[in-house]
Amino acid sequence: MSSDFVQNLLFTLDGIVHSDGFVIGYYIFTVATSLLLIKETKQRAFDLAKGAKSMVYAPIPFGIMIAYFVFAYPIVEKIPILNWSWLGYNIAFGPFAKDGFWGVLPFVPLLIYMFIHINHAEELYFRKSKKMVLVWAFTHIAMGIKVHMALLLIPIGFLFKYIYDKKGVNHSYAMHFMTNVLVVAALFFTLTR
Repeated sequence: MSSDFVQNLLFTLDGIVHSDGFVIGYYIFTVATSLLLIKETKQRAFDLAKGAKSMVYAPIPFGIMIAYFVFAYPIVEKIPILNWSWLGYNIAFGPFAKDGFWGVLPFVPLLIYMFIHINHAEELYFRKSKKMVLVWAFTHIAMGIKVHMALLLIPIGFLFKYIYDKKGVNHSYAMHFMTNVLVVAALFFTLTR
């Protein structure tokens, strides 16, 4: 293979991945997958209700994130290896976050619906062991988040595991879900300023 061919291929792949069409395709795939679980939505709502008392702990992981953004983010953002992302943004919010409030607003109902299903699956499969907590944190890199953000998720994942071990999957699920709701609310707050 010639180096020109490889460079052209990489340039083409980069263009595809960073296109609006790719993000829209990703959302269609994710929505289709979530719609396959529509029959489970009622059960997930019951599961959230069963674990609702643990939603009060959601400010703890959210507070860890806020502290991270205030104190560590400005430093780690300058370290190239920690700042790496294959996509350049979190695909859950898409490149449309740069468009502000109106760029994100259409995706919020979809995000909340996906959180209902994805957060349950994450808690069910990734809280069984410490190793799986690490796997969970680093699988977020596939979502396009930066390496340092995946590292931030490790202690948060262990908080979810602690609740999982003490109270069960429904409680860690409810805490995780509410944490993500707080993250989306904070994103909205920053976009409306």
